Amino acid sequence: MKNVLTVDVEEWFHPEALQNQFPMESWPDQKSRVEPLIDRLLEAFDVHRARATFFVLGWVAEQNPQIVKKIVAAGHEIASHSYAHRMVTKMSPDSFDQDLKKSIRVLEDIAGVRVKGFRAPTFSITGQNLWAFDVLAQNNLEYDSSIYPIWHDRYGIPHAPRTPFIFENAGGKPIVEFPMPTIRIGNKNIPFGGGGYLRLLPLWFTQYGIKKFNREGQPAIIYMHPWEFDSDQQRVPLGRLQSLRHYGRIKRNFNKLERLLKQFEWMAMEDYLTLLKKEKKLSVKKLNLITK
Repeated sequence: MKNVLTVDVEEWFHPEALQNQFPMESWPDQKSRVEPLIDRLLEAFDVHRARATFFVLGWVAEQNPQIVKKIVAAGHEIASHSYAHRMVTKMSPDSFDQDLKKSIRVLEDIAGVRVKGFRAPTFSITGQNLWAFDVLAQNNLEYDSSIYPIWHDRYGIPHAPRTPFIFENAGGKPIVEFPMPTIRIGNKNIPFGGGGYLRLLPLWFTQYGIKKFNREGQPAIIYMHPWEFDSDQQRVPLGRLQSLRHYGRIKRNFNKLERLLKQFEWMAMEDYLTLLKKEKKLSVKKLNLITK
């Protein structure tokens, strides 16, 4: 069984934890570090014959169009990670629509291919803003991968399905949701899908999660950010816990990734979508808007 490999392409100063220190007007003044990291990932993916989806921030694509062209030339999928890396929970439907349209336009103009998918910054489609699916549908996207079916202080819909489903939205056009993977321990969903979970937890836990998910008949979706492999990036003063979450174990992370690339086979999100449509395994699910 192939699993799904994804990269959220953003600069080192884009994560939500750093937004107070680096507001958008300061971004042009920061040193870009993303291209060499993308080059390193592309080389590793090529060695292990792994195909991936790169959810690219529109702002990064505008500043570094050659990165998008390299990704496409290497045979990978381009999808949207928004334009300005704003959490959807902090946006209105109109501002989200404008940001999304700009992102799609920038990426398609550079890549010369259609953008089919979206992942919200910080997985910020939650029970409070399910209207985001209407906006995605209105912009002719086919899939989303923004829901983490867990409880977290910044994101998550704990009651969401753990496997892919069609979200029933008011926009009319169906949107396939690819939730981030979890394993069930007791009555809780425990995340293992990459990012900080890959960096901070032992590698065996991610390996165990992937194998367990596969035994349930499901490919696991793994995600990463380029800055999570950059041990030389500028360190910003954060609280002790926040600093651990953001910078912990970066030096070891690329070795972990290479072991995963070697151990498992990998496909892009659009490959998984094609597979599910062919096998007709998708069903419509409802999620309730949480107003409190």
